Amino acid sequence: MTPEGKAKFTEKVRSDPSEFCGRTVSQVVRTYGLKLVFSDGSWVCYRLSGTEPVVRVYMEARSEKGLEKLGTAAKHWIFE
Repeated sequence: MTPEGKAKFTEKVRSDPSEFCGRTVSQVVRTYGLKLVFSDGSWVCYRLSGTEPVVRVYMEARSEKGLEKLGTAAKHWIFE
């Protein structure tokens, strides 16, 4: 990430979103970054690196197709 992109994303993850790419967020967990949990049990977690100019994204979904959709949405959310 560029310094500008990191600053913008850092500001973005300070909020607790109620919606994520058209999906309702049922729970926000801040233990290891920003984890958004959805009603079907799927989730996405963003962690900014403290040593590199990157954001790491972890996800879990109920199916491969669901994981692909969540991955696309997760990448889009970083840069929107």
